[in-house]
Amino acid sequence: MKCKNCGCSITGERQKGHNYYRCTKKKGVCQEKHYLREENLVEQMKSYLQKVSLSSQDTEKVLFELEKEEIQAKEQAKTTVQNLKVKLEEITKQLEKLLDVYLSEVITTEEYTSRKQKLIDIKLEISEEIKDFEQKGLSWLEPAREFILNLKKAEEIKNSGDYPEILTFLKNIGSNHYLQNRKWHFEAKIPYQQIAERSEANHNNLTFPMWCLYCTKLAPISKTNDVA
Repeated sequence: MKCKNCGCSITGERQKGHNYYRCTKKKGVCQEKHYLREENLVEQMKSYLQKVSLSSQDTEKVLFELEKEEIQAKEQAKTTVQNLKVKLEEITKQLEKLLDVYLSEVITTEEYTSRKQKLIDIKLEISEEIKDFEQKGLSWLEPAREFILNLKKAEEIKNSGDYPEILTFLKNIGSNHYLQNRKWHFEAKIPYQQIAERSEANHNNLTFPMWCLYCTKLAPISKTNDVA
C-alpha cells in the first residue's frame, strides 16, 4: 500500500501485541500522522468484501441463470451460423453463374473481374462471421462463471477472517491500494466496482440480483486489467 497524501510506502510494525500500519514518511513531512491498527484495517477490508459477496444459495441461482443463457446463446448462434452458411452457398452459386456468363462472352473481362471481386469480398466477410460465432460467440461465459465463483469466495474469505487470504484476494480484483486518514482504499476492477456500487446503493447484503448477470458480462473486460 501507498500513502495517499505523500505517495510513500506504508509500513507495518508491532507494538504492545498489536500490528500497526503507518506512512514511512521517506519524502519528509506528511499529513498522515496516525497509525492504523491491523484489526481496523481487516474490518475495513471485510466491509468491502461484504459488498461483493454472494452466498452459496445465491451463487447457485446465478450459475443456473448463466446455464440457461448459455443454452439460449448456443441455439441462437447455431441458427445464425446456419443462416450465414446458406448465404455462403448462395454467393458460391453466384460466382459459378458469373463464370458461366463470362465464358459465354456476355460480359467483358473487366466486368467479370469487378463483379467477382465484390462477391469474393462478401464471401470472406460471411466466412469471418461464421468463424467468430463458432469460436468466440460464447467466450464471455467461462470468465463470467469464474467471476460469480469469486463473489462466493469473497463471502467465504470474509467469514473466515484469514488476513493473508483477504489480502491476496483483494490484490487479484484490484490495484492501487492506499491509506488516507486511517481509511483503506483501492481501485477495483470494473465488474467488482459495479457490484460494490449496487450493494452500497441498496444498503443490503448482495442477494440474488438479476442485474448481477449484467456484471458477469463485464468479467472478460476485467481480465484485461493488470494488477499492480
